[in-house]
Amino acid sequence: GLNVLMEHKGFTKSHQIVVDITEFEKTFGLGGDIEKLLEEANIILNRNLLPYDIADGRHYQNPGGLRIGTSEVTRLGMGKSEMVDIAEFFKKILIDKKNPKEIKNEIAEFKKDFQEIKYCFQTPNKAYEYLKFY
Repeated sequence: GLNVLMEHKGFTKSHQIVVDITEFEKTFGLGGDIEKLLEEANIILNRNLLPYDIADGRHYQNPGGLRIGTSEVTRLGMGKSEMVDIAEFFKKILIDKKNPKEIKNEIAEFKKDFQEIKYCFQTPNKAYEYLKFY
């Protein structure tokens, strides 16, 4: 799997995790590179500077870590079982080396049942209905 930082200290019990992805440097690059790669599959996350990145010669624009947050997916009603599915999408791209553009279709299918905002103020609007994309 992925190297989740401080899992042994319970840091995974919050709405975010930080993953050290330096093991993928030779195949995919570092945080900035992998952030862009995963975006091709419609997985949106962000690169994250690790405490030891500067000492190891890495730059904040392409650090050794990724921050994965769950706020958005839980807001749409996803729970623990869906987090397992999401982890599988990461595995398919980073470990199994599948094309992110192929996984993008799987993600769209997976997400189609999660189109209403949950765990928030009541609203008659569909998720993202208020956004205008140009």
